[in-house]
Amino acid sequence: MSDKIHVCSGLSVRNASNTTKRPGGMEPKKLPEMPEAFANAFAIERWSYDLVAREITLHGPILDQRNIPRVVPYDKDDLNGYGLLLRDWLETCKVGDVTTKIFPIRHDPLALRIFCAQRDDKTVGGFCQDVTNDVMEPEGSRRFRLALKGAAHGIALVALDGSWLQVNTALCEMLQYTEEELITLTFQDITHPDDLETDLDFLHECVAGKRNTYQMEKRYYRRDGKIIWVNLAVAILRAENDAPLYFISQIQDITAQKETESELIKARDEADRANKAKSSFLAAMSHEIRTPMTGVMGMLDILEGSGVSKEQLDLIQTARSSAGMLLSIINDVLDMAKLEAGKVEIASIDFDAEHIIRNVCDMMAAKAADKDLRFKATVALSARMWLQGDPNRISQILFNLLGNAVKFTQRGGVSLHVETRATTEGLSLVFDVEDTGPGISEDRLPTIFKEFEQLHEAGKQRSDGTGLGLAIVAKLVEVMHGKIDVTSKVGQGTRFTVTLPMKVGKSAIEEQPGRTHGSGSLVGRKVLVVEDNAVNRKVIQAVLDAIGIETTFAFDGFSAIDTATTNAFDAILMDVQMPGMDGMEATRQLRAAGLTLPIIGLTANAMSHDREACLEAGMDDHIGKPYRPDEIITSLTKFILGQAIS
Repeated sequence: MSDKIHVCSGLSVRNASNTTKRPGGMEPKKLPEMPEAFANAFAIERWSYDLVAREITLHGPILDQRNIPRVVPYDKDDLNGYGLLLRDWLETCKVGDVTTKIFPIRHDPLALRIFCAQRDDKTVGGFCQDVTNDVMEPEGSRRFRLALKGAAHGIALVALDGSWLQVNTALCEMLQYTEEELITLTFQDITHPDDLETDLDFLHECVAGKRNTYQMEKRYYRRDGKIIWVNLAVAILRAENDAPLYFISQIQDITAQKETESELIKARDEADRANKAKSSFLAAMSHEIRTPMTGVMGMLDILEGSGVSKEQLDLIQTARSSAGMLLSIINDVLDMAKLEAGKVEIASIDFDAEHIIRNVCDMMAAKAADKDLRFKATVALSARMWLQGDPNRISQILFNLLGNAVKFTQRGGVSLHVETRATTEGLSLVFDVEDTGPGISEDRLPTIFKEFEQLHEAGKQRSDGTGLGLAIVAKLVEVMHGKIDVTSKVGQGTRFTVTLPMKVGKSAIEEQPGRTHGSGSLVGRKVLVVEDNAVNRKVIQAVLDAIGIETTFAFDGFSAIDTATTNAFDAILMDVQMPGMDGMEATRQLRAAGLTLPIIGLTANAMSHDREACLEAGMDDHIGKPYRPDEIITSLTKFILGQAIS
């Protein structure tokens, strides 16, 4: 005898009359009659099962109130787990056997205790009793069921076909359906079409036994048509024979979270667009300002070498100093913008530390001498070596620190001490810059690394510059994973200490094997200059004429290609930004045509990626505007003479 509790289904198929006939018109064997009052009191119902037709018949009205049909066929091969369990028991039970089956039909589960009272070759019959309250609602289960109904998140039992079997209050409120309305639908009815395929794929994997649970974010349509986002967690329940029974779904409304994410993404995209617009603006401004600056500084250089009087030379030098100050301001603004946008790239190349330090000190010593200040630089033996890092950024940090010290010091002097210190990860390069300036009060120290901050005494004129120097230093030190410290006493001076992590570098090889840079002459060499700006053409022609180079001009990319492919030149000076075809495209087409002579880019764009773009287009070198005569001569000497005698 069996007295186990099983879960089975198949009771929501179709209605039928109170009796049924076997094939061939044979009536099923009747069970003993029960007094109606007795049957009603104990919720007992007579049943019979046709072993041939595989059809169960209920012979009384006891289960009508639960909308159970009187006749239920079990002859299909695609029965779910509930139906298979019940059919297996009916076809194997013996007289006297008892079992309890649970039917999770829709929102109102049913539990039946089934007794086998008779059996022959074609029919099985007996009694069944509705024991739902005893089986489904013991005190512990009742508390649990109430907890599920009152849970803060949506919880549902879902049939294998997607029908809602049971739903709690939170889910109904979330979807704005009543319980009665929701159980007439399937989850497919209210799922957003773009999410349905993924949901069904997961569901089918659960049914097939490939997974037991899944979780996803998806969208539902509420009753009012509004779309809501939910976090769905699903688990599948199986019968004793491992047949899938139904799903338990936990559903959390995350619409507010998604809206916040959407706003954040929108804000991020807006910030990205603003950064791109700022970068484009800076590049355009750099080009528009540097291009005329090239003409100003170039003409001043030419004028200085034209045999002017001492008074005129003094005026020229004053104009050049002002132009240099303007260029410094432009560079500071561009550097700050790049640092804020996170677009500064830190190189890692071998360099002679002592060499770059002395170059900066030579410039600062001259500035200090102009103000009658002492300038002392000490480079310890430990720093007289080759290091690996970014020499340009290190020079920029040192230049700004020393320049700031010289600018604010009126009496006394400025000193620099440089050394390296061993660390667990390699070594550190350490700068100590000390001055005898006015000092900085303790309450102002936290502000000195902010943009556009300038320290000046009350009642006195602000110092020249943008106030970006120390802000640039601080940000460069940060991106180089270093640190900067400052100590100061009002009336005595200030000391900045910068520590930068470094690696030991390798000394450069002066000459490449098989390539000699001799002392040839540029006189008589032919250079094609591609430049659309008339002032810049005058500057370049004056420089090239002074060293005996024959110059030919082209004014845009189209004329550059035509001129370069029909004449012989030793090198091309190619402006990058020109109307029509720019210098980049002209270079690509010249390289594609097989032209191998040196092409040197001239650009007012100061970003590091602009240089990389020039090299990627096929240029051999890049000179930024405003360029100095020695930069042009150095580059031409390197590429023309180097190639001619290699």
